[in-house]
Amino acid sequence: MRRSKVSQLPKAVLDELNARLVAAGFSGYRGLVEWLNGQGIDISLSGLYRHGSGLQKQFEDAIADARRTRELARAVKESGENEDGALMQVASEIMQDNLLRVSLKAKEEVEGNDTRDSAETMATIAHAFANVGRFDLSRRKWQAEVKKKLDALETKSRHDGMSLDMATLNAVKEALYGG
Repeated sequence: MRRSKVSQLPKAVLDELNARLVAAGFSGYRGLVEWLNGQGIDISLSGLYRHGSGLQKQFEDAIADARRTRELARAVKESGENEDGALMQVASEIMQDNLLRVSLKAKEEVEGNDTRDSAETMATIAHAFANVGRFDLSRRKWQAEVKKKLDALETKSRHDGMSLDMATLNAVKEALYGG
């Protein structure tokens, strides 16, 4: 698989090109080809358009993710659930979705490239997946431990006639894990 000329641009030029594409609303490709040609870079209109289309899809996906995150956060807040725990769960799910996208994109990009680079890229992604998994597992374990301790405290309070009032205990439970 042949790499595109756009993907081989120096990072500073590629960053400027991407910024110009976004600022122009992913239009004005002829002007961008002229700008690149003026810098001594020979890029075809069709090659630049392919790059711009891919970048636009990534941009739109990122905007959709941001909207989804805000909507989920708003729904969590309105549901009365434990905001921190629910938001952490949402964040974990979004990280997993994004890592999956990155791994699929990396797989496409590394095919035909140096085997060592491919292995390093996939190892980095696998490490990130493992970190997200450990984070999620730790969060769930912590929530289960807190729930167990509070349930035990509630049982003890009811049976032993402790001075902890049930309204306070229920408020603490609600704040920690939504009931």
